[in-house]
Amino acid sequence: MITDDNGYYFFRTIKPGPYPWGNSANAWRPAHIHFSIMGDGWAQRLITQSYFEGDPLIEQCPIAATIPSRDQVRSLIAQADTANDAPFDARAYRFDITLRGRRATFFENA
Repeated sequence: MITDDNGYYFFRTIKPGPYPWGNSANAWRPAHIHFSIMGDGWAQRLITQSYFEGDPLIEQCPIAATIPSRDQVRSLIAQADTANDAPFDARAYRFDITLRGRRATFFENA
């Protein structure tokens, strides 16, 4: 996907579900979408993921627990965007990816 001139993007997908992983007998990853963001070349690649607002598994996720601060975890949570829901069809979420500054999104490889 390529952003528009203002840096906005939009895609439509099916919201993923949580899934078990073998870390322990009852370990579950919260629903999430991975993002790989590239600049002008492969050397400018950033990787992150977006969770969904209200998912109780975020607090229990061992991967999210490795993130240094709660503010960084919050930067990974997409917020419900009811103004852009498609009635009787789809819910909308807003996930702003901020590359630099005080409100920068947490990146796994930064």
